[in-house]
Amino acid sequence: MAINPLQLLKMKGMWEQFLQRHPKCLSFLKAIGQEGVVNEGSVIEINVVNPDGKKLSYNLKITADDMELFEVFKSGNN
Repeated sequence: MAINPLQLLKMKGMWEQFLQRHPKCLSFLKAIGQEGVVNEGSVIEINVVNPDGKKLSYNLKITADDMELFEVFKSGNN
């Protein structure tokens, strides 16, 4: 699946605007990406509560394969 380069530029701008609206998000992502914060066996939980109070939750337990993927992402950001 090829991504249109113009779409990537649009997404970059949207991401920058998102970070301006939610300035703590990037520092949180950096914190969980630090060595030792998330490791095999860690559980990541995501909760969403809409304006009507409906809540959806999801959690995942980190595996060794997941850690390998995280390392690839980390090495690509150096």
